[in-house]
Amino acid sequence: MSSQKTTRQSIVELLKKNKELSVSGLKEYLDITEMAVRKHLVKLEADELITSRSIRQPMGRPVIYYSLTEKGHEIFPNNYDKIVVELLQDIHENLGEETIDTLFKNREQRLRKRYQRRIYKEDSLTERVEQLVDVQSENGYMAEFSAPENDDTITFEQYNCPIAAIADRYDRPCHYELELFKEVLGTDQIERVECIAKGGKSCKYVIQKLESEQ
Repeated sequence: MSSQKTTRQSIVELLKKNKELSVSGLKEYLDITEMAVRKHLVKLEADELITSRSIRQPMGRPVIYYSLTEKGHEIFPNNYDKIVVELLQDIHENLGEETIDTLFKNREQRLRKRYQRRIYKEDSLTERVEQLVDVQSENGYMAEFSAPENDDTITFEQYNCPIAAIADRYDRPCHYELELFKEVLGTDQIERVECIAKGGKSCKYVIQKLESEQ
């Protein structure tokens, strides 16, 4: 596969990030005409990767919005399936809540050791967040970084959650992910303001910059 992203891949990623977009909305991100956008959408719809719905407007024609189907979401990395959730349910029923908590805590500790080999405490907070975003992207989280110079916060978003099915059933993965980020970034000043497992379009984290970096 070519390393250069195709228009089709770009459309699928845009719909993953934004939940749904119209033709004009997609065109704002793509350097092609609306006619070209429509041609790609027709092919994606034929492949059952996207679906559409029409929304009435106060004036003029209804606007058609496009979003990913379940098949479209499956394009993105997903390391766990229903059988894992079923196994966790069995463990929960037979061994209790504490065992589930221990499993996720152990996973967080393993990840912490791996992440600490890539994220260096002697770097600035901004650099550490950038390194974390790189690691998360490599692991399939579609992470993006933002640190405006005139703002006192750093933001990063994850548009895919490989363990969404588990996080939807159990709160502990999200809890320990936040604990992991606090540890590897070396700050408690980090807040999750949006979560895919809770219906958000992304897992969004806001981090307070250190005074020396503001």
